[in-house]
Amino acid sequence: YYFIKGGAERYFFELKKILEKNGHEVISFSMKHPQNLESPWEEFFVDEIDFNPSGFIGKAVTGIKSSARIVYSMHAKRQMEKLLDYVKPDIAHVHMIDHQISPSILPVLKSRNIPVIQTVHTYKPVCPSYRLYNMQKNRICEKCLNGSYYRAVFEKCHKGSIGASLLVAAEMYIHKSLKLYENNIDIYHVPSRFMGQKLAEGGIDKSKIRHLFYTIDMDSFPVRYDNDGYFIYYGRLSAEKGIPVLLKAFAKADTGSLKIIGTGPDKKSLERLVSDLKISRKVEFTGPVYGEQLKKLVSGAQFVVVPSEWYDNSPLVIYESLTMGKPVIGSNMGGIPELINIGVDGFIFEAKNTEQLSLILTDMLKHRNLSEMGRAARAKAEKLFDPNVHYKNMMAIYNSVIKSG
Repeated sequence: YYFIKGGAERYFFELKKILEKNGHEVISFSMKHPQNLESPWEEFFVDEIDFNPSGFIGKAVTGIKSSARIVYSMHAKRQMEKLLDYVKPDIAHVHMIDHQISPSILPVLKSRNIPVIQTVHTYKPVCPSYRLYNMQKNRICEKCLNGSYYRAVFEKCHKGSIGASLLVAAEMYIHKSLKLYENNIDIYHVPSRFMGQKLAEGGIDKSKIRHLFYTIDMDSFPVRYDNDGYFIYYGRLSAEKGIPVLLKAFAKADTGSLKIIGTGPDKKSLERLVSDLKISRKVEFTGPVYGEQLKKLVSGAQFVVVPSEWYDNSPLVIYESLTMGKPVIGSNMGGIPELINIGVDGFIFEAKNTEQLSLILTDMLKHRNLSEMGRAARAKAEKLFDPNVHYKNMMAIYNSVIKSG
């Protein structure tokens, strides 16, 4: 998408801004969509497919077309060829090309001797359903890491559907057999070392994997080292996020005030749990909050909790929190521990361990110098996530593949 729909798009636009600020021309290639921002390259964007057509025939025809496009889009390939007939970039940096665009564009880039780097935002290169997490059974799943993608069908990993899971499993087998990624991606940029480890376990060449944290616009976030007497969770309200463990731990800690910011499929069950735990007076569900209002709420918090139970790659929630001078308590899942210095700018707890999280909450609320931890958080953000630092490190990656090419 050519608008900020999620974390991947946010990073895409942030990197684009940094590159342009440093004098580089950035040629965008994306999918057409009514919410897209303006782009001088829009004529080359791929057409959007309506995944919710009306009528039986419409659904059948669209299903066939979209299935073919997900696996290998001839339309995207032709659009990329048209673009490259018009311009000759020094390097191509791709993000989430799965489904809307497909890897059909990669051999086109390679045939024009254009080096390709991919930022890996999800586990899609090694997992048909992106997450290494079974949403139906609410547990970690690595059954496809060894290349046995058919298991996704039996597990109904994608959307809880055998049909959808069959499609993404077939997609993986076809992409692997054609080596569309292996032969055409020069560097895999991973925002967490954990992500790099899982890619390697799934068969990706280790020598092609480079770690570099995401970046964030430091100047667009307010910084506060004091607080308004509450701590927060903010994000999607769904099972893999571990919010029930946070609520139970909070009930055990019996101190403080918690704001839950966001919405999602588990909102009602979480509200019931709050009632059952008899902590309704100390927990506020704010609903979805965005933009400056969200920044104001986060900057006023004592700290932020990220209790994920899935392999969270490199959560931007943590980047934002540290940037605003807020310590973070995070689970030991995925790339989360890489972003937190224990006892300095936050704490790590074992995922699903209610007792351990409860003790950490009590310690943070009663015994810790949160202002001091907040200053350490901001200092680390400036060192690791600053756009100038990111630009320097990303250019080193770019130059390494341009020279080797």
